[in-house]
Amino acid sequence: MKRALALLALVLVAAACGSGGSARTGRTVTFETGGNFPTLTIVGTYSVAGCTHDARVIVENAHLYYAHSTGLPGPADLYFYDMREAFAHFQADDCTSKQLGDAVRTGLSSTQRTWLLDNVSRNLYVAFRAALNAG
Repeated sequence: MKRALALLALVLVAAACGSGGSARTGRTVTFETGGNFPTLTIVGTYSVAGCTHDARVIVENAHLYYAHSTGLPGPADLYFYDMREAFAHFQADDCTSKQLGDAVRTGLSSTQRTWLLDNVSRNLYVAFRAALNAG
């Protein structure tokens, strides 16, 4: 019985500590908006489900940015702004490049990924390139 309790305690401690690496907890990110919109302060909280959602929103906005920049009517800049804001949430939640890379590879074609890398700001280029290399 003592052995079973000791094993249970060890399992609970291991679960609370994660896999031995540093625990991801999230952080605070300041998102610079434009025009009359106030700067946003985003306080993140890490979770796998939250990061999956964040990555999916980035990819959805990247897809719309691509579509509206390459033929669909309407302004593309709205989707670029939304993609930047979604990425700020992704950063605040302390998500990993691999999580973003998985979503980008799944949600965008090779042509769309190439176009995206050629048509985003430097900070997003670096993030997308790292995400695609994290595979």
